[in-house]
Amino acid sequence: MNKTHIFTMKIPLYEVDIGGGVYHGNYYHLFELARESMFEDIGFTYSEMMDCGNHLAVAEARCTYRKPLRYNEAITISSKIIQISSRSLKIDQEIRNKNNEELTTVLHLHLVCINHEGRAAILPQKLKEAIELRG
Repeated sequence: MNKTHIFTMKIPLYEVDIGGGVYHGNYYHLFELARESMFEDIGFTYSEMMDCGNHLAVAEARCTYRKPLRYNEAITISSKIIQISSRSLKIDQEIRNKNNEELTTVLHLHLVCINHEGRAAILPQKLKEAIELRG
């Protein structure tokens, strides 16, 4: 559970507002792409989660914006699972400029497992095992 997953990309035009920077709400799209990649690397995809009858819902998200991101800027997004319980995960994520490694954005995220009816559920055992093995 101490592994940091790295996702790289360039900022696409559709994430940028008229001021030339990424719109503040769109940062969550970028973080979501990185988390999806992390779960694929761990070996338990969102599709598998849904096949188990569950979903990871955001219970809390705290984002700190330090410097704006611009169109076509190369970035790295690091994702690290910092805590796991029977029903939830806490993940820390950071966006850095790929070229100079300057920290631009930090996200602290608390995800809870829910079933398709929106009720709290236990994290799938396969996900827990994948996190312990590769996460």
